[in-house]
Amino acid sequence: METLFISREATLKRRENTLMISVAGKTKPFPIEKLRHVVLLGETELNTKLLTLCGQYGVRLSVFDYYGYFKGAFEPIEQNQSGWVKLEQARWLLNEEQRMGVAREIVRGAAYNLRANLAYYSYRGNDSLAGPLKELEKWMGKIEQAVTSEELMGVEGNVHQVYYGAWGVIDERLQFGPRVRRPPNNPVNCLISFLNQLVYTVVRHETFKTHLEETFSFLHSPGRGRSSLSLDLAEPFKPVLSHQLIFKLVRKNIMAENWFDQKTGVCLLTETGRRNVAEQFSIRLEEEYEGRSFREWIYQEALKIERLVLGVAEYESFKRGT
Repeated sequence: METLFISREATLKRRENTLMISVAGKTKPFPIEKLRHVVLLGETELNTKLLTLCGQYGVRLSVFDYYGYFKGAFEPIEQNQSGWVKLEQARWLLNEEQRMGVAREIVRGAAYNLRANLAYYSYRGNDSLAGPLKELEKWMGKIEQAVTSEELMGVEGNVHQVYYGAWGVIDERLQFGPRVRRPPNNPVNCLISFLNQLVYTVVRHETFKTHLEETFSFLHSPGRGRSSLSLDLAEPFKPVLSHQLIFKLVRKNIMAENWFDQKTGVCLLTETGRRNVAEQFSIRLEEEYEGRSFREWIYQEALKIERLVLGVAEYESFKRGT
């Protein structure tokens, strides 16, 4: 097991070289050598003995807050340090033409996967998606014309506006109005925010396996307390891992009312909701596409960036067909 999601109130302890997880009075052992990433989605108690064990075996602990946002991580000692790769990465980023070329390809990959989500339902008889698809393609054609980060982010914003506006055409239950993030205001906005955070957390973990510097990004501006490179690489995977899962949860009536705590203008996942969504996400993450799990595709995406900055190969973002 690569990643373990813990969504309930839990106590984590070390027993020799085993991670012991206690939830609701029941304790279950997990051999530490079979884990690489533990995502804590609920209130958790742990101690330095456990952190020492995780550091010894290279296991990351990612922490989410009550609102479903990633807030930080216990990072094991970096095992893949390479000053040479980081230097080459910095040189690449300082060349504005090169940096923008990669940024455009990231947006191109994300837009391609967004379009594929709509095209899937169009091919299956939803003729009402013809208009949004045409509008989406118009904005996708402007990606190559963007010469600055501001122009590119503007194009990306319009792509998302058209795309999200078409969700209600797929299924009226997917209609969620404007994109509201902090805090989300309805179940669909809530699911988008939470699942996008899970995607980012997994991308961050997989990128850590390479020699790349996580703060040296191409599309997003570097910021405090975040891996801006992971924000970049998460973009092509959000439509596949986050949005497609939301379509499934809504259209197959998998969700229940007790998944959400709704108040005026605020909608958050309950413990039950976090547990069920995280379980569905973990299954989706390990599904295979063209011989690799999506988690492995994320790792390959990070490796593509490393090969790019070393001059080994050109970068082409992850694009999934319908």
